[in-house]
Amino acid sequence: MVTSGMYTTPLSIYREYIQNAADSIASSNNMKNGRVEISLHLDSMSLSIRDNGPGLSRTQAIKELLPIAMSNKNRQTDRGFRGIGRLSGLAFGESVTFLTRCNETDLVTRVVWNGSNLRRAIDNGLSIEKTISDCVAVDTVGGNDYPPHFFEVQLGGISRYAAASILNRDLVREYIGEICPVPFSKDFPYAVKVSSQFRRGQEPFVLKVLIDGENSPVTRLYGNKAHLSGDRLNSFTGFEEISIPKLGGEGNAAIGWVAHSLYLGALPQKPSVRCVRARVGNIQIGDETVFDHLFSENRFNRWCVAEIHILDPHIVPNGRRDYFEPSPHLRNLENHLSTVCRRLERKCRTSSGQRNEQKRFQSFVDSVNAAYDLATSRYLTPKASKELVAKKLSSIENLRNKCEVSKSWGSQIEELNSLEKKLISFRASRGRMSSLGVPPSEVSTYRNIFQILTEVSPSPQAAREIIDAILIQIRKENYVRQ
Repeated sequence: MVTSGMYTTPLSIYREYIQNAADSIASSNNMKNGRVEISLHLDSMSLSIRDNGPGLSRTQAIKELLPIAMSNKNRQTDRGFRGIGRLSGLAFGESVTFLTRCNETDLVTRVVWNGSNLRRAIDNGLSIEKTISDCVAVDTVGGNDYPPHFFEVQLGGISRYAAASILNRDLVREYIGEICPVPFSKDFPYAVKVSSQFRRGQEPFVLKVLIDGENSPVTRLYGNKAHLSGDRLNSFTGFEEISIPKLGGEGNAAIGWVAHSLYLGALPQKPSVRCVRARVGNIQIGDETVFDHLFSENRFNRWCVAEIHILDPHIVPNGRRDYFEPSPHLRNLENHLSTVCRRLERKCRTSSGQRNEQKRFQSFVDSVNAAYDLATSRYLTPKASKELVAKKLSSIENLRNKCEVSKSWGSQIEELNSLEKKLISFRASRGRMSSLGVPPSEVSTYRNIFQILTEVSPSPQAAREIIDAILIQIRKENYVRQ
């Protein structure tokens, strides 16, 4: 797990190291000023992640940084507790170095894990004790260039395939903004409402994360709107709080929120965040698909913007942190959350149905207008023009009867009345088609042909396009003959 990697993306190392920093800082009295500084060095294929937590003494460093898969963290309160994440960088680099101290009078303890030696020891079947002694070096360095208390991780010899993502500043910023415990952007309109949901002492913990000395810290990816494809925007329309009770009924198993929108369709993956997300200790678990299985059609999850913060310590993330370990407490969460997901689905379906109804109505209006234009074009005989108009008047009456059943069709009825008035005022014209290039002796023939085209075409618009194309061709032929 350590040498081959248990994570699907190299960027996961930021989650592991930042969550360790969050646990360390949360244990101190400096929670409000928690800070993480990330430095990327593409030239040397290395990076460093430093936090201003309380740090470790030399004794603590040896005790906590040498064992594999051992941790003294509390699995019910801490974000990380398996003792593996701190070595996750070895899957993508040749060495992981830890630098730390807890007092400015102390020297800095340095613990270096050599990935090449570790892989070689595992291949040779060495014991855990022998493996660690062969691949770990512990020493001290002067502390003049370091803060009074800190913890720093350095990843060296990063492979080229991993460097493409974990040394890409934009991707790193985006990943941290999506996954890690950083504050909301000032653009997100519901930041205060989210915080007010939590009881005092339960508020989501946040860190100030800076990359390469930039002045602007990383923020969450939520903006002031839910973006759609292209330039379309799906404005937020409201905020809904979610509370899921514990299995025993005392307290909340989870607190969440939904930023409702117009539900105009599936949201793109970027630049904002979509779907119902899960967070523990304000760190995301899994990805946008984490709760797909709670929707009857998971495509509707892509229409939503929501978060569920897990508070019940009995709901534990699995080793890969892509979901949770099976338990009755997890089933309780899923049962309650399924109700929320079904309600969101209904909103999506209702919105989709209304849009489809509006599209059908607009198509009908376009068809009526096209029929009127065709009737006044002199392309048809007066009799055929009257029949076309009469047919559309009948269609308007039928649709109006349906609209009157629904109270939400007020504006549509007004538009139908306007169309009806327009058609009633129609008077068939006996004007000539000579100006259109048709010889007077052939007008009757062409009008009969155009009438047949109107009857067999799927719509007046389609008939008009065909007739216009024929007349253009006639004018071209007349021009050539002249």
